[in-house]
Amino acid sequence: MVASYSMSSLVYFNIYELHAGRNTDGVKVRVIRCYRQPPFQKSDSDGTLQLVIHDEVEDRIHATMDYGLFKEKKMDIVEGSLYKIRNFMVAHDMTTCRSTTNPLKLKLYKSTIITQFQDSDFPTSMYRFRDLWEIANDINVDNNQLLDVIGRVVSYQKPTFVAKCSTRRMDFTIVNTEKLGCSLWGDYIDPVFSIFEKEDSNPLIICIQFGKITRYRDRAILAPTLDVVDAVNDYMISKMSGDCHKYYSSNTVCRSDSAGDMLGDQRCAHTRILELDKVLWSSKS
Repeated sequence: MVASYSMSSLVYFNIYELHAGRNTDGVKVRVIRCYRQPPFQKSDSDGTLQLVIHDEVEDRIHATMDYGLFKEKKMDIVEGSLYKIRNFMVAHDMTTCRSTTNPLKLKLYKSTIITQFQDSDFPTSMYRFRDLWEIANDINVDNNQLLDVIGRVVSYQKPTFVAKCSTRRMDFTIVNTEKLGCSLWGDYIDPVFSIFEKEDSNPLIICIQFGKITRYRDRAILAPTLDVVDAVNDYMISKMSGDCHKYYSSNTVCRSDSAGDMLGDQRCAHTRILELDKVLWSSKS
C-alpha cells in the first residue's frame, strides 16, 4: 500500500517513498529547523537556506535552497509550521554532520513551489531526545549524526579564552540517566552563562538541539552545531497544560520544579516539552 495523498491530481508522497532524481509531485511537511548557512569561503553568494523537515509519519529529511533565491521568492518560512513542497530534486546527502538519518536530501530550485497549509491532525515531532547513558557509552551512536539531548545542569566552569582558536569556551555538565560534558564556544556563551550565574534554587534544565558528539579520552563531549540562537516560540506555550512556567529568551534554557518523569525528581516544563515547537538554543558548524 502506497502512503500518498491526492488533491486535484497532485500526489503527495511520504519521505520514505522518495528516490534520488527529480520529483515533480510533492511532500507535506512540518519545518523543524530553518536557518541560513553562510558560504564557506568568501564569495558573492548569500549562502544557503537549510531546512530540517518531517512528514505525517514523522520521517525526517534535510532540504537546501540558495539563500539569494529564497530572498527573491520573498517567502516566509516559520519553524513549526506546515508546508506543501513541490518540484524539487532528491539527491544523496553527502554532508559530514547530518541532521537526520535519511541518506537523501531535497534540493529546492527556482521552480520549487512552497505553500503553507493548516492541519490540526498533523503530528509535531520537533525533538528526538537521546539517552545520555547510550551517548556516554557509545551505544548505537553515530558521531556524525546530530543529536537532541535534555538534562539538568550539575556543574559549569567560567568561560576561558582558547588562544589556539582565538575564541572563548565554556564547559558544563548535564545529567539525566548519565552525566554528559557539553561545550559552548564564542558568542553562544554569554546568553547561557548569564543564566548559569543567576541565583535560583530551582533546578536548571537545558535542552540542546542538533548537538555534535566528539570523543576525547574516552569521554563524550557535546557541542551545539547550528548557527541559529533562538528564543522560545511563544505560540507553542499555549499547547502546554498545567501551571505556567518561566522560559528565558536567551536560549534553550528553562527553570521549573514540576513535570514528568524524564529526569526523575528534577523536572522541566512537563514531559510535554517534547511538543514545544521551540525550546532551545541551537547553532551551526
